[in-house]
Amino acid sequence: MATCATCSGELSPEWRFCVFCGTAVTPTAVDDAAAEAPARVNSIAIIALILAFVGGIPAIAFGHIALGQIKKTHERGRIIAIIATALGYAWLAVGIVLLLRFANGL
Repeated sequence: MATCATCSGELSPEWRFCVFCGTAVTPTAVDDAAAEAPARVNSIAIIALILAFVGGIPAIAFGHIALGQIKKTHERGRIIAIIATALGYAWLAVGIVLLLRFANGL
């Protein structure tokens, strides 16, 4: 969000004057705030998703780590981490079912 150069109050894009000190707002001040870079995607979440599609149970661990980091840093990628964690648990469930199936002799 843009701030006033005089009083450092937060400015809204539709304001022509600062409501805190009355200083005229320059259009570039509001445009600079709109041009801020969006939050980046958590890289651990992407790694977890790749591991989940490869069939790796480590996707569970990486997914939980990514969710913890996203909560602290407010990065993007929460849905990616949730999907990766769910797929990791699905792989784990399939592995357990197959293991039990083969252990009982089909």
